Amino acid sequence: MFNFRALPSALAILLLTPLGAHAVSLSLNGNGADLQMDNTQAVYASDDSGVPTLITEIGMKAPGGGVVTEVGVPSMMPDGRVIFGAESQPKDTNIKPRWNIFIGNADAVPSHRIIAALNPKALAVDCTPAFKGDPYPIADMDGNIAFISTVPHGRDALFLYSHGKLTCMAKAGEKTNEGHEIAILSFGSAQMGDDGQVAFTGFLGDSAKPSGHRQALMVASLGRGVTELAVEGEYGPNHTLYQRPFGLPAALPSQLGTMVAFTAKTPSGAALFLYSGGSMARILPTGTLTSVGPVTYLSAGRPGLMADGTTAVLAGCARIPAIFRLTRQRLDLRIERGQLTPFGTELESLGDPVLTASGAMFVGATDTDDREKLYVLSPDDAFFEVGESEFIYRIALAAQRHHSIFTGTLTVNQHGDFAYLGGR
Repeated sequence: MFNFRALPSALAILLLTPLGAHAVSLSLNGNGADLQMDNTQAVYASDDSGVPTLITEIGMKAPGGGVVTEVGVPSMMPDGRVIFGAESQPKDTNIKPRWNIFIGNADAVPSHRIIAALNPKALAVDCTPAFKGDPYPIADMDGNIAFISTVPHGRDALFLYSHGKLTCMAKAGEKTNEGHEIAILSFGSAQMGDDGQVAFTGFLGDSAKPSGHRQALMVASLGRGVTELAVEGEYGPNHTLYQRPFGLPAALPSQLGTMVAFTAKTPSGAALFLYSGGSMARILPTGTLTSVGPVTYLSAGRPGLMADGTTAVLAGCARIPAIFRLTRQRLDLRIERGQLTPFGTELESLGDPVLTASGAMFVGATDTDDREKLYVLSPDDAFFEVGESEFIYRIALAAQRHHSIFTGTLTVNQHGDFAYLGGR
């Protein structure tokens, strides 16, 4: 079984291990996904003023009755709401707890802050999810919702919920447009691009491989099937051979169609790739010289991505964690370990960066006081804690908002609205 794993204290990557160590914030595989965080209890999202607000937590009432018993990794919707999976125990305790998909609104009153995302009447006999864990749902600007789940017979499927209709975009056992059989879909990897397209990683069947599978990055489209963008054992740009593992992809709609950024191992180390306008480019390989030394490792977490092709990636230079931004082939160091926080402590470990349309960069980090915080680096290089742009840091100082934060689950949309998992 193929897994990505990391401890909460390590955030998205330890950077003392290479890409091949599979160190990211989630445990991903074809049959399910588990968050490696025992004290995660709640979903938080920003309200209109940018203040983190409790959306739901374990023990709270769930829509339709019952109580929430587990919460899944959230994803910000383009309109500022948050979508997430959660398990709830129905009022009838003889019925087992079950997972479903919910939408949260931080600006609603607490009693109406979450609603069910899927209409039960939309379920079809030949396309019905059998939730066995967090489906990691995502949504695009048109309100389309995508997620990966098993179907009743036990195989994986990629679902699209659009205009009240649920459709299976891809299923294990089906073939890609290139004629290869899809063996496994990687839970937690899906990202939405242009016009309902979904980028995701998975595995293709290959009897010639000892494992029987080859990892692949794919894009699914309604009516156009599943297209392979990069496949383990095949050559990409600059005659680069893709090797396992592939990192989590980031995807966005753009004027050139769906744009996808991801990292993958190669014979010479690892590289960051960008798919745009129908072609793939290798934009940052290990060995690249920077102001803090050569790049030695690249995170297998999701890179930051903007619609103009600007990317940001968590890397290691001589074992020093650093975040770089790449704009039109210009490589800039943005954040590094040892940098001072607004409180005078130093950054110790870094999470994967997220970029917004304005160019602001969000990142989770642990400081030398062993506190996990969320920060933003503005386009004019102001560095402050998420939720407050002045010198009053409400997340840390306001007693009513003092809660633990799992920075590895940070999700930010292009407008800068954010959400994450945390404790109480």
